[in-house]
Amino acid sequence: MDVQYIFIFLISLLKIINLKASSTHNDRFDTHPMLYFSPQDVSQLQQKASTTHSHIATILKDAVRTMLESKKKYMPPSDYDTFGSKWNEIYGNNLPPLAMYCILYPADKEAFNFALEYMDVMTLLPKWQVISTPTDEVPVAHSLTGYVTTFDFLYPRLDYKRRKAYMDRIKKETAEFYRISKFRSWGVFYLQNHVATNYLALLHGSLVVALHDEIGAMWTEHARIMIEKTMSLLNHIVDGSLDEGVAYGGYTSRSITQYIYLSKRHFQIDHSEDPWIQSHFDFYYNTILPDFQRTIGIADSNSNWFYGPESQLVFLDTFVMRNGHGNWLAKEIRKHRSKDPKSKLMPSNSQCWCTLHTEYIWYDATIKSQPPDNNGKPHLHVFNDWGVATYSSLSASKHTNTFVGFKSGKLHGRAIFDVVERGMYKSWVRGWRSFNPGHEHPDQNMFVFEPKGKPFITDALYGPKYSYLNNVLSFSPSSTSECFQPWEGQLGECSKWLQWKKDSMASYGGEIISSNFDNGMVLLSGEAVNSYSRVMKLISVYRVLLLMDEEVLLVLDHIEAKEDSPLKEVAAFFHNINFEFQRSTSSKLNGAIVKVDDSEMQMFWIDSEDLSVPAIIEHQSHPSEFQKRQTNFVNVTYPLRRQTTRIAYALLGPSVKLRRLRFLEENSEGVHLGLTTNKKDYTASIVTKYDDPAVRYKFLRYPGYASVKVRNGKTVHFGVNATQYQLPLLQMDDNTFIISILNLSLVFTCIACVFMYLVKGRLRLKYNRRFKLLLGVVGCLWLLAIFQFTKICGDSACFVGHSKKNISPETEKKVDMPVIMITSLPGTGSELIGWLFYNNHDFMFLDAPSKVLRIPNPTDGTVIDPLLDACQWTKRDIKITQFMKGWVRSIARNPKNHIMKDTTKGRGRRAVRQLLENNFNSQNLTVNRLLKRKLLSDSTEEDINFKEYTDENLINHIEKFPNARSVLHMKSGSWSLKLPWLYTILKGQVKIVYVIRDPRSWISNLLHSGVSSLYNQWNFPEQLEQLFKLADETCQPAKQYAWEYEKVRTAWNDQKTTPHELLAWVWLAHTQATLRLSASIPTENFLVVRWEDLVLDSEDSANNIYKFIGFPMPPKVLHQLQQATRSNILRNKYEGVIRKESVVSWQRELSPEEIHRIEEICYDTMDKFKYKPFNS
Repeated sequence: MDVQYIFIFLISLLKIINLKASSTHNDRFDTHPMLYFSPQDVSQLQQKASTTHSHIATILKDAVRTMLESKKKYMPPSDYDTFGSKWNEIYGNNLPPLAMYCILYPADKEAFNFALEYMDVMTLLPKWQVISTPTDEVPVAHSLTGYVTTFDFLYPRLDYKRRKAYMDRIKKETAEFYRISKFRSWGVFYLQNHVATNYLALLHGSLVVALHDEIGAMWTEHARIMIEKTMSLLNHIVDGSLDEGVAYGGYTSRSITQYIYLSKRHFQIDHSEDPWIQSHFDFYYNTILPDFQRTIGIADSNSNWFYGPESQLVFLDTFVMRNGHGNWLAKEIRKHRSKDPKSKLMPSNSQCWCTLHTEYIWYDATIKSQPPDNNGKPHLHVFNDWGVATYSSLSASKHTNTFVGFKSGKLHGRAIFDVVERGMYKSWVRGWRSFNPGHEHPDQNMFVFEPKGKPFITDALYGPKYSYLNNVLSFSPSSTSECFQPWEGQLGECSKWLQWKKDSMASYGGEIISSNFDNGMVLLSGEAVNSYSRVMKLISVYRVLLLMDEEVLLVLDHIEAKEDSPLKEVAAFFHNINFEFQRSTSSKLNGAIVKVDDSEMQMFWIDSEDLSVPAIIEHQSHPSEFQKRQTNFVNVTYPLRRQTTRIAYALLGPSVKLRRLRFLEENSEGVHLGLTTNKKDYTASIVTKYDDPAVRYKFLRYPGYASVKVRNGKTVHFGVNATQYQLPLLQMDDNTFIISILNLSLVFTCIACVFMYLVKGRLRLKYNRRFKLLLGVVGCLWLLAIFQFTKICGDSACFVGHSKKNISPETEKKVDMPVIMITSLPGTGSELIGWLFYNNHDFMFLDAPSKVLRIPNPTDGTVIDPLLDACQWTKRDIKITQFMKGWVRSIARNPKNHIMKDTTKGRGRRAVRQLLENNFNSQNLTVNRLLKRKLLSDSTEEDINFKEYTDENLINHIEKFPNARSVLHMKSGSWSLKLPWLYTILKGQVKIVYVIRDPRSWISNLLHSGVSSLYNQWNFPEQLEQLFKLADETCQPAKQYAWEYEKVRTAWNDQKTTPHELLAWVWLAHTQATLRLSASIPTENFLVVRWEDLVLDSEDSANNIYKFIGFPMPPKVLHQLQQATRSNILRNKYEGVIRKESVVSWQRELSPEEIHRIEEICYDTMDKFKYKPFNS
């Protein structure tokens, strides 16, 4: 028994020691204020109120003056029944700005006494909960945060009695928050506004309590751990967005920015370099509508921001960006705020002042306010995680710019969807039970359109989760409909919150397929089939938006269903929350108009069967937050055709009128649409079988998704450099059949007339009246033909490029699209580039050699793929080249044949697994064994199920997309010397990407880890011995030997040569030989990519690579590469987790002497690639 008590005592003592150790974050602070600033900072804050911060101080003055003039309105009621009778966050929110004012203006006794009375009332209230929702801690969190902040700010001026009373209340509420966080849903959720708000309140309370009571340290540590997990998840979200939209996203980011500041101040944890916060400015800048008062209303929204965003923006400028963009945007948003008290755009009384104190504290007047470079210029921004694209030319001085927004994304965004699907953090993420995307809407493939700043198609904003409120499609009849039977929209609808917990939501979401801005036009498209019930048996729900100029938007809905689909009808909805629609017609087309101020905007529609159904115009109200919200909408309901239905909509701005809209031609692969307005004639060619590059190439003559021809003007080929493809002249379509017959007749008549003329001339016959009359008739017919041609071709119909009908990629000759080859030195990190091609329906990324793809070997023992090689390949080496030429050509044309072969035909996954085990030869097994490397691991990584792309993923991808183009990643360093030979075989079809790395970084990567280094695992000296042996035996010195390797031979023979010197000579020889040989390859077929640019500047690198290969880049592959280089969730096969600091890790892993020697050997070549010498 005594031993047991001693053991318990030791455990308790250990806990106390750990508790004290964990509380060291407060050792620097021994009095208040301490949360956001210290006592010695107060005088400086006061001085700024009349100088650099006067614009914020003025707002604080106005806020406090408003409170003092209406004390009864702003003072919390002392009666709890009244206090708890409604949502009461206002009382906690208004305390910090009041306390901040008292700090800045201590002479204002009235304000200080008001603050004391305010705090006294809050202290005496028995509870802070809302009576109707006693288990919702959010209003309590607002009260606690404001109460604690005010206590901290005003502590030096409080008497002992108040200090004790206030501290007792803080301890009570904080203890309760800590207790509840253990079992309430928000305590185990991540990335949701309630979670951030409540844990921030717990952190505020515990930090203050920890200064007076050790128990606060335990509460602080719990809050810190939980918020740090949220920060870890945020770093998966590389585009800076939040899935709940701008309104609730601002609510969350208010808490996140405050936490980042507090964590740096109290825990010395710096999050300013985190990828999410680095990109968060885009979330505010690229979601503002042209009037600078509203934002895109995706998810639950009230037209703009709930909290801030001025505070968040100045935080970003001061602690993250330091470029003036945040200060500029904060100033412009405040400048354009509605001043009308009755306006719905006015911020709520409960939220309008609550971030003024942090804005004041964070504002850095030394950062000059300036707009981003693209301000006032048309630009397209894609949030590749959120699945949202916005087009605008935002300008504070011009509010008549056009805005287009489009959404097609995964549930909770791509990153979190991936975390759940992969089970990436198994010990603390419990699938969807750890998240709450309830504020999201069933809105995949929704869009908004504001031509010239006029709201035409808008969001329906905060409301019940019904698909018809979100500008998307609904279908009928559906047996799984839960509301509005027999109609059913997207999964998760029919409730106040999105029903994300249902099993059917496991694959829910959309996908942005294309997003391009070219020559003043915009192409956006998305696939949303996974957002609908499988019972509907839909194959594709594909929507395409073509913004042809600022006032012309063409929308195409392509619906493809299985033959046994039960669906009979489809309904499309278009909303405007401010203005009513009216029916309209144009020629034979039905449509609708909406009048905004003195402007009239039109929309018309037609399907591929030339049917234009009448519009159903509706006005309705629905519950929203604590009030009713009104909306107006157009319902366009069409019968579904067998298997494929296509509907086109033309939406026209104030100065544009419709002349004609029609389907010119369609087949199973795509459509040609003609659109004629009072200003221009357009012909749009759109591929609907978008996931097959061969079909796209044959339909458009380039592998894009759509093109637009303006009559007597430009032709826009979206997403590629059109000069890379020999695009044919546009030809006539079926509608010109009459013209063709007429012209043919006139040609024969003309020939007859010429014949008669010649006969009469030879026979010297006179022209009679009949002959002259015949000539007159021919002339009139020609004039009639010209007139008919002009009439029929008025909408550019005669200039539409034909596509072959019912294209069959399996039976027709393969098109000569590019094959991509990636080479580098082994250990360079070129496998990182794979994330630009994985999961892209246009490509299959093949490691060669690998278990999936083998490189054949000649029977005479010739080594084709050594780790390094000094032999150049030429056309003269017939024995090798003839053997390999067929393999290269075959894998370029049909790589699937080299992977699946006949062994898997008609078989299932067992055959695939067997293939993965057997399909590589014994020689390549040795190379693969050499390439294996022990993955880096430490305590922070043990819990992560790192992201990877497996052989099984590849096999499934190839089965799903058989026409995907091959991307050959040659794993050894020998293929760089074969580049001219490869080009002679494939000519312009091959696109070669050579990945280069700073020699210091490459050498460090090969040498670090000591005995287990790549240098030792590959036995580099032995590899060089093999290299020179092969060179001496098989290379003709005058023709095939790469002379650059002679310096390597000299260093290898010198026993004094150190490993880092030997590797430096190898890097130099390999790089110089590659550059020399690549000089014979046209620049459009050879691209050098720096590994460092892939890591540090992923977006520009990705754009350059896709521009080089001539394919449009899907947003999701950029997201993959950014995650691979910024989120610490991917482990590279050769060097562990890739981080931003990986680029400069050589600076600490190599000695100054080693660095200097490497630079001495390699500098001239390093300089060509802008690798600068290290200045220690």
